[in-house]
Amino acid sequence: MQIYLLRHAWKNNDPKAHGTGVEALLDPAKIPEIKVDAARRLITARDGGYRRIEIWTTPIDRAIATGKVQYEVMRSSREIEVVEPQVNALIGSAALHPETGKAVNLGTRAMSKIWGDAKKDERYDHLHGENKPLYAWFEQGFDNPHGWLLGKPETWNNSDPGITLREIAWRVGAFLYETLEKGEKDTQYLAFGHSGDIEPWAALTMQMIRGKDDGRTGTTWEDLPSLFNELGGALEPLTGVCVHCHDQSVMLIDAAFGRDIICNPRVEDILQEQARLYRENGVSNKVLTARLEADYKASKK
Repeated sequence: MQIYLLRHAWKNNDPKAHGTGVEALLDPAKIPEIKVDAARRLITARDGGYRRIEIWTTPIDRAIATGKVQYEVMRSSREIEVVEPQVNALIGSAALHPETGKAVNLGTRAMSKIWGDAKKDERYDHLHGENKPLYAWFEQGFDNPHGWLLGKPETWNNSDPGITLREIAWRVGAFLYETLEKGEKDTQYLAFGHSGDIEPWAALTMQMIRGKDDGRTGTTWEDLPSLFNELGGALEPLTGVCVHCHDQSVMLIDAAFGRDIICNPRVEDILQEQARLYRENGVSNKVLTARLEADYKASKK
């Protein structure tokens, strides 16, 4: 079994297109490259002996669009069954609106502003990673002061509800662990997420592997800038990490994080712990409720 956790394809980099972080769509000029990537992945899966591919995305439009383009290329395969893309909100920091099914950003507006302000200074020459915005987020720490902190109701600002980077990492870990537990050995899973979601999960996982963080605490805001550099900065489009399960061992391979392979017997246990922490301590649902209530009140003014 393989689970690829990948950043979505190239998007419109006009800062005005971002707003709350869910509006920016794909760059139409890059569609041919997305199709080539899909064909390459299909061939690699076939050569690896996989008989089935499942495509998962976050609820955000550009991730969904990436999954659809890849699916349209892969669906014609006669050797591999390719399942139509499905949405799983745990892949990132966006929830599903209970009535409309649209994406709801669970991050605070304050963090969105930090991202947006840093993005204005980003230069997209030969690279397309969100390096300055991501670094600006990492400077806030896993337990960023704008988010609702675990076990600290005094931080719950109902005028700007949002989860921390740590909880974003828990959510991604929960998706990976649940897929490992329920998945099939002959299936390759492609999960398209976002820069700003995948990298915090990678940083937390590395810290947990090293014993420097137990998932709840340990990493300070002072640690994250150096972790940003160790990860190699922000992900480029259609790159990420693969969770590979083989002979009852779980490895992180094919990573675009400054190293080729992390083979550690604790990887599956760490994913399990991230999933447990999210299920028992996450405040995503409370944040979603507060966000919807705030939006409702605002609409009545």
